[in-house]
Amino acid sequence: MTRALEFLHGPHNGLLYQTLFFGEHIKFQYPLTSLLPLDLLNAVGISKTTQLNTINAFVLLITGIMFAVFSVKMLGPVSVIGIRLPIAPLAFLMTILYFPDHLAFVLGQLQTLLDLLFLLACLALVYERRLLSGCLIGAAAIAKPQFAMFGLLAIWRKDWRFIIGFIVITGVCLLLSVVLYGWRNELDYLPVLSFLSHHGEWEHMNQSVNGVLVRLLYHGPSLDLDPHGFILQSAFPPYIPAVYYATLLSSIVMIAIPFLTPAKSNDVVSRLLQFCVASILFTMASPVAWTHHYGILLPAYVVAVKAIWDRLASQKGWVSLVFLVISFVLTGVMGAGSASGRPVGPTIPALNIQQSHVFIGACILVGVLLVEQYLRLSVTRRTANISMASYSSRSAV
Repeated sequence: MTRALEFLHGPHNGLLYQTLFFGEHIKFQYPLTSLLPLDLLNAVGISKTTQLNTINAFVLLITGIMFAVFSVKMLGPVSVIGIRLPIAPLAFLMTILYFPDHLAFVLGQLQTLLDLLFLLACLALVYERRLLSGCLIGAAAIAKPQFAMFGLLAIWRKDWRFIIGFIVITGVCLLLSVVLYGWRNELDYLPVLSFLSHHGEWEHMNQSVNGVLVRLLYHGPSLDLDPHGFILQSAFPPYIPAVYYATLLSSIVMIAIPFLTPAKSNDVVSRLLQFCVASILFTMASPVAWTHHYGILLPAYVVAVKAIWDRLASQKGWVSLVFLVISFVLTGVMGAGSASGRPVGPTIPALNIQQSHVFIGACILVGVLLVEQYLRLSVTRRTANISMASYSSRSAV
């Protein structure tokens, strides 16, 4: 991002992505709108790495605090075998130690801010602030293009307050980006998206369908510190038709699911289940989904626990709870290799699935969320049918 800003604000010739991405092989593969926060910080004199890392640390701490607030609001007082659990401290600690969040901070990634924005959007939905939620998701979408799908989903569900907030934020940021960086550079981003969709990434931290398949079919080094061949920062796997079409098909399916699954309009938990499913699937649908992109899973775990907890008294929800724990261990605890998420050792294709543990854990979480969403809808329908039958009986009498 720093190199991109230097190029845009310096005496340059040519287009940004053609020069940096295709010419100098610098992996700046984000939309130009993602540069706006960094450009603003540079304008006020905040440009040193130490300063930016300090801001990232504060963002992570704020995320922990807000996740504690979200968890307490969703779960309320929780007691197990008569012992009341300290939900707020546990939630704060979970945020700091959760592997994708920790990795985003260690790598100095903007993803820490995106995780906070998504968490705040979930909290806004709890309080029925749909306009604010749309603004927050719009702010995240300027750096995370996958979240643009939330705009289409809001239109599909006729959630006009959400879409107004989303369009206002993304529209203003896009206009500002065009003014500052030029419309030709905006259009120059399209070839990058095409290239990434055809190639993807084989590096082990690409936790997506593309990452899993390309590691199976192309036996280049997938670990950063592989002694038998380091991954060059400019390296991409070759175009493999089977991987491309399988990724395309899986992406279509993943994107379609949130549009096809109904949600109870009068139930906050049901709406949050649908919202979290959409966020995870939109992330997984991308051919490149890094490990630290899965920091958005944390609110989904709390929503899933709330949904399961609500039906434990009347139904057997222990199976879902067991799968939820397995998912959390896979995504949040099993950071393969070192704490930085960069395993040391030779690339062994047979261990590809083990290296894809975050992706597998996210798939399990989506399954649990969809099951809980279906069960909540089933209860509502049964209740509605009983009420209708009772009303019909009284009318007949």
